Amino acid sequence: MAVLLTPAALAADPDRFQLIDVRDAEDYVAVKVRGAVHIPLADLEGRAGELPAGKTPAKICGKGGGRSAEGEEMVNKLGHPDAVWLEGGTNGWCAQNT
Repeated sequence: MAVLLTPAALAADPDRFQLIDVRDAEDYVAVKVRGAVHIPLADLEGRAGELPAGKTPAKICGKGGGRSAEGEEMVNKLGHPDAVWLEGGTNGWCAQNT
């Protein structure tokens, strides 16, 4: 089951989390999340070595939640059991940061 990170909790302790943007390239170009590493969901397993070390948990960021939850589960299986996903995805982040 996916663990949610609220935008307020992210704002309270931003250095603890590494945002991973799992949206496709078109969505990523349209709206960029400041500080996020872009690894599309389809590439996540093959690029797992690019997940930053020392940031706990690895943070997943999608448009509204579906890809975020799937990405969070995948990252958990790839050795980051503390991965969470941002409640509201990119839309939630934008609501707090614009």
